[in-house]
Amino acid sequence: MIHIVYEPLLAGNLIAQIISMFSMDEDQNFDIYNENDSEFWTQRESKFKIDPKVSNAINDGKAVVALESTLISHGLPYPANIKVANDSIKAVEESGSVAATIGIIKGEIKIGLNAEDLEILATSKNVEKVSLHNIALSIYEKKNAATTVATSINIASKIGINFFATGGIGGVHLGAEKNSDVSADLTELSNNKMFVISSGAKSILDLEKTFEKLETLGIPRIAYNSDFMPGFWYEETDFKVDKNFISINDIANYLKILEDYEHQSSVLIFNKVPKEKAIHKNIIQNWIELSIDKAKQLNVSGKDVTCLLYTSPSPRDGLLSRMPSSAWK
Repeated sequence: MIHIVYEPLLAGNLIAQIISMFSMDEDQNFDIYNENDSEFWTQRESKFKIDPKVSNAINDGKAVVALESTLISHGLPYPANIKVANDSIKAVEESGSVAATIGIIKGEIKIGLNAEDLEILATSKNVEKVSLHNIALSIYEKKNAATTVATSINIASKIGINFFATGGIGGVHLGAEKNSDVSADLTELSNNKMFVISSGAKSILDLEKTFEKLETLGIPRIAYNSDFMPGFWYEETDFKVDKNFISINDIANYLKILEDYEHQSSVLIFNKVPKEKAIHKNIIQNWIELSIDKAKQLNVSGKDVTCLLYTSPSPRDGLLSRMPSSAWK
């Protein structure tokens, strides 16, 4: 049997427990803005269409977890994309938080996509994949667009959302020493305060350079019950995290210290894929090496290499390559 495991599904209980620890401290305030200020919401709602459930949760001091939408339009085939999107929302909400999937519908930035919005991104052709460099073009041209990790974090931080969950972050691409291809995810993690729970960086990246770049940018790399950064599809890489936290209470206390210290970047909280749902590291690495050799034969380079990796025959008869934001059993 094939199982899809997307990080918000894995992270639901983790987020819930961290948030519950925060709520025990009545004086703790993690919001950047004064959400009860009517001028604040008037300004924000002129730029974004915020689902009332999301804005009410922020007003009431409840936890909101932002989710990206690129997974829906570019990461998974239909109808698996709709299922994972809805299951992710359900997992977050069952944890006691409010899910805020972010995307662009007909040129309008929406925070808290509804069922119709999800269907549009899941089934429409020519859905744009937007990062910071092209988001304004999608708005100007009134297109439907899915937001990357970078864009989702950037938008979420503007309305005081503090938590974000995703399968894997972007990072330094293979061959970046030749073309400087580095994901905007890293700069936005550095520029915005967000507690980000993920299963590491995507396996197809240069994970060693990505790990080092995170340190250079001052982004804390901590993990829950693991000494090493996860490999997205597999449990652990060879790169040791700054701290392995065994208890949720300890993670919460650590994050509170960062808040008191006024740390300005995001914090990466790694939550590895369970062993029974992971793919062996050697299988993934062999598949990537074969795909890269194919790219060289076809004279494919730059960002097109990533697309080729996603469409190359995988260790699971092509299924894995069609599910880049999932882990398979």
